[in-house]
Amino acid sequence: MVCTSLKTDKGSIRKIMLRRRNSLSGEEVINLSQKIEKNLFSWKKFLNCNHILYYLSFGSEVRTDAMIVRSLRLGKKVYVPRVLKISEKMEICEIKNLETKFLLNSFGIREPYGPNIKVVSPNKIDAVVTPGLAFDGSGGRIGFGKGYYDKLFLELPKRSLRIGIAYAFQRVKSFQQAPWDININKVVTEIN
Repeated sequence: MVCTSLKTDKGSIRKIMLRRRNSLSGEEVINLSQKIEKNLFSWKKFLNCNHILYYLSFGSEVRTDAMIVRSLRLGKKVYVPRVLKISEKMEICEIKNLETKFLLNSFGIREPYGPNIKVVSPNKIDAVVTPGLAFDGSGGRIGFGKGYYDKLFLELPKRSLRIGIAYAFQRVKSFQQAPWDININKVVTEIN
C-alpha cells in the first residue's frame, strides 16, 4: 500500500520511515524479507542479470544475505559496496561467499576487508539492489542523505537495473527530489 499522507519534506519522511522500520520485530523483518526475495527472484528481467551489486543489510533493513547466497548458487557474480570516506564514494568489491572477512565501517555496515578483495569497475554491473528509507511512484529514493548511491548510479552503464527493495509501507506517493538525485527503475516489496 502506498502511503499518501506524508509530508513531501525528505527529512520528515526519513525520520518517520526510520522509526516505522525500526519498530518491526526481528521475526517480521525475516518474514517480509523472504517475501521480497521471492518477488525479486520471480522477476525475469532481474534473473537475466549476471553481475549483481547487493548492499549488505544492517539493522531493520530488508535482509539481503539469503538473496546473495541464492544469486551465488545460480552462478551469478556478486558484489558489495565499500565506502571510501575521503572521496565520499563507494567502490565495488566482488565476493564469492558470505564467509568473506567483513569489518564494520563507521556507519555500522559490513564491508569486505583484506588484501585479496577484488575491486571491479562499475561497468560490469547489470543490476544494483539498492536500500532506501522511502521510494515514490516516479522512482525517487530517500536514503540516509549522503548521496553514495546517486554517485554510484552515475558510474553505471545505462543498461544497469537500479532496483529498490523495501517494505510496502516505505512506498510514498511523492516527495521533492534534488537535481542530483537519480531514480531507480523498480521497487520490489513483499506485495509486488
